[in-house]
Amino acid sequence: MLEIMRENASGWIIKILFAIIILAFVLTFGMGRMDNGQDPTLATVNDRIITRAEFEDAFQRAAEGLRKSNPNITPAQLQDPQFKQMILGELINSRLLMDEAARLGVSVSDKEVFAAITRQSIFWNQQGEFDRTIYQMALRSIRMTPPQFEANFKKEMIADKIMGMVRTTGEVTPAQARQIYDWIGERATMDYILVSPARFVDQIPVTDAQVEEFYTKNEARFMVPAQVRVRYLSFTPKDLAAFQKVDEKEIEDYYAAHKDELVQKEQVQARHILVLSKDADSDETKRKAKEKIDEIYAQAVKPGADFAALAAKYSEGPSAPRGGELGWFGKGDMVPEFEEAAFATPKGGVSEPVKTQFGWHIIYVEDRKDAKDKSLDEVKDEISRTIAEEKASEKSSDMLDQAMDRLVSGMKLEAVADELGLLAVTSRPVPENMLPQAFGLTPEAAKVVMKLPVGEAHSTPLAIDGGYMLVEKVEDIPSAPLPVEKVKDVIVKAIKQEKAREMAAKKGEEILAAITAAKDGADLYAKEIKTSQPFSRKGDIPDLGANPNLATAIFQAKDNGWLPQPFAVPAGTLVVRRNAIIPAPEEAWNQHKDAWIAQANQNYEGEALNAFMAKLRKSAKIEITRPDLLN
Repeated sequence: MLEIMRENASGWIIKILFAIIILAFVLTFGMGRMDNGQDPTLATVNDRIITRAEFEDAFQRAAEGLRKSNPNITPAQLQDPQFKQMILGELINSRLLMDEAARLGVSVSDKEVFAAITRQSIFWNQQGEFDRTIYQMALRSIRMTPPQFEANFKKEMIADKIMGMVRTTGEVTPAQARQIYDWIGERATMDYILVSPARFVDQIPVTDAQVEEFYTKNEARFMVPAQVRVRYLSFTPKDLAAFQKVDEKEIEDYYAAHKDELVQKEQVQARHILVLSKDADSDETKRKAKEKIDEIYAQAVKPGADFAALAAKYSEGPSAPRGGELGWFGKGDMVPEFEEAAFATPKGGVSEPVKTQFGWHIIYVEDRKDAKDKSLDEVKDEISRTIAEEKASEKSSDMLDQAMDRLVSGMKLEAVADELGLLAVTSRPVPENMLPQAFGLTPEAAKVVMKLPVGEAHSTPLAIDGGYMLVEKVEDIPSAPLPVEKVKDVIVKAIKQEKAREMAAKKGEEILAAITAAKDGADLYAKEIKTSQPFSRKGDIPDLGANPNLATAIFQAKDNGWLPQPFAVPAGTLVVRRNAIIPAPEEAWNQHKDAWIAQANQNYEGEALNAFMAKLRKSAKIEITRPDLLN
């Protein structure tokens, strides 16, 4: 049992549950068409046919159920052949279960069926009683008659009886559940020597011939995707605002009506240095981050310190290339801890290190602005834009209609724009994956744009953020590789990293050989040996990275000797030995024992049901006569 769990712990439970959900749909709804007529046969199970109509019924109803439970599921996902094969698989399973029930003499009476139906709360009235009118209306909504539904419900109950009998064979004992808990909850630590590839990078020369060879072998990595240039007209309040007239009187009236809202908030102009540190990091990583920010702070508060230069050198945030520049911001623009420290620091001052969800910050306040009322001259442009957008919002639908009338009459987009007093913009080359970001299109609309013939406009407006756009294809630019000169630096770096990893691996083998060659070999590297943080069998080792094979080797090691081969992790090459195995905590077992037993029962029952269905399939004669219908 444990061996099965080790191999399948990642997703088999979910797959079983998903299959059972679909089985319920199939058994309940998938056999409604009893008159097969000339309907093509999709498959046969022990010479009993499954028609295309039955499959389509089951597919549609399962798809409807998935759409209700997961509104974000796409049509493409529902048309995936694997999904269709799963539907057919459960139709086959239902046939096999009915055959097995007949063999075992398992059945349910009409009285049992009716009693079970009346217990379904979806058919109850407000008094909590079964209501035949509600029942009949519900069946009409799914295009079924009571006899069809009751016949299928009966089959579902029979299948449930068979599956219930099978599941009882998978009941788990508390001792077995404890065994699973102990296995999952166990942790290990290891002693290791890390050989980082970074120590070799500067030693590696790279020739032009090596660059050319790498480029040739990996040309696909340097391909620029197919791009398009389009001409477009945007119909959003923001884009149309530039074409609206706003007079002085309108601006003055708006200012008088909204003067209390047009105030300048208190603001600061600042730079910062960020040392990344997440709550999920290990204690050691957090300690190093705090030590680093304290060291930087000590430099930043020295007389004459260049804060921008320190930020460019040490900051781990995206503003580092700009010397940590953040520009002006007001209250409410930053996370609370950062904001509090920034506004409490005087002009020209440096804050003490402050912790936020992103890590540790030091803030240098370059300038400050106090809160004050804004004059009309200060907000004149802002008011003009606001009024223009309001006017544009009122006119955008009418202008779009006018543009569409001209477009469908055969006018080019530029001519449409000229006639309406607008501006048609021609874009720079844009790949498909950037169209949504560039214009606010949906991914589906981006595909429409890519498929447009050059010189043609799309016949209908496309929805974008805040409104619509009309688009015309100007140019198709096919996919092509970047010139080698443009990617030379990237290639040189890749070659050095690859060779550095190889050198680190070789050095790891040399260290392991030296350690194991002599009885006291480990003494040679005593200063380099470190002990890891505890990790589980999943193999995600704090500060070093993931390697499930390494974790398996540590847990399976028979003693604390050095393992016979080095292991690669994101941090480099490791020479390792087991340090300790830490048992799963007794207290957690005592607190959650019932939940562990229940989960183990569910797992065992699922395995028993899977094995049972596999046996039925193996002994049955199953033929898929129309596999093309699944693609």
